[in-house]
Amino acid sequence: MTIQAFLPIGAIAAQDHADTLLELAFLVTAADGRLAAEEAAAFLELMQRVRGRSVSDDEVGAIYTRFTQALDGASCAERVKVVAPKLPADLRESAFRVALALALIDRDASPHEDALIDVLFHSLELDVERAEALAREVRIALSPPPNSAAPV
Repeated sequence: MTIQAFLPIGAIAAQDHADTLLELAFLVTAADGRLAAEEAAAFLELMQRVRGRSVSDDEVGAIYTRFTQALDGASCAERVKVVAPKLPADLRESAFRVALALALIDRDASPHEDALIDVLFHSLELDVERAEALAREVRIALSPPPNSAAPV
């Protein structure tokens, strides 16, 4: 399964809401200090989905620069605490699912990403049972099938 299964259904009309969701996704990919190719590709798909159109490499670069500058010496966790509450309630589950999928898409979950997901959960004020169900759904969907050979 790809990141497509976890993306919002359609474009997000309010650009500030779309940008908030994108920034949360960016912060998860930035948490461990490296950007895997799978994370970059998934972020591009996410950005295209929330914008409702194709985006250029320059647009992706510009938003990465903007989000990096917004950190301005703060940790990703500190920034999540500021950004997540701005997301409207109807987008919070989508943001959580996308963040989880991005953390797992490279098959290299890091303790930094795990810690940030926990901060995101609290900052989005999600119901515990619902968040656990979403997390299970994402983990199962992104797990390799049983008996599959490990990548070489």
